[in-house]
This record gives sequence, C-alpha cells and structure tokens, in this order.
Amino acid sequence: MPEARTSGRSLRALVLVAALAVSSAAGCTPKPLPEEGSPSAVLYMEKCGTTCHRPYQPAALKPKMWETMVARMEIEMARRGIPFLPAERAEILDYLNRNAGVM
Repeated sequence: MPEARTSGRSLRALVLVAALAVSSAAGCTPKPLPEEGSPSAVLYMEKCGTTCHRPYQPAALKPKMWETMVARMEIEMARRGIPFLPAERAEILDYLNRNAGVM
C-alpha cells in the first residue's frame, strides 16, 4: 500500500498549496488602492507593487501587522539589493497604517 499512502500525501499537499494560493490572493488588489495617485500610493506601488509582488490592499492587514510585514520586506529587499530608504519606509508605513484594517 505505499502507493496509496504516497497519493494521499500528494493530494494533501496539492490541497494545501491551493488553499495558500487562494488565501494569499484575497489580499491582492483587484480594485484601485486608497488615495490612488497620491505620492504615498505611488511610492507604495513602485516599491512594493512592481518590484516583488502585486500590491495588497492596505485594509487587508491591521497596523501592527503592517509594521511586521514592512520589517520583513525590508530585510528581503536588502537581501535582493533593492534600495529602500528610511524616508520611503516611513511614508509607506504611514500610508498603510492610514488605510489599514480596523483594529
């Protein structure tokens, strides 16, 4: 019965991957971002929405969660050699927090 066990594991792995894909797509922006066209929204799009991934709607996370995510992304950007100035970080975090989900 090793084949049955392997196919069961494969099916569970496929379901897990599909669930992760659906849940991660939920935060992606199919609609315009808040404050569209503002300097802060444009900077967010340029730094986060084109370089690494599609931009997430700010309302997808609460302010504390955005602080954690921006810190993680700052490390990833440094690893990839993508410049991320402290002023850019502050402006993006301010934009995300202004438009974040309710606490």
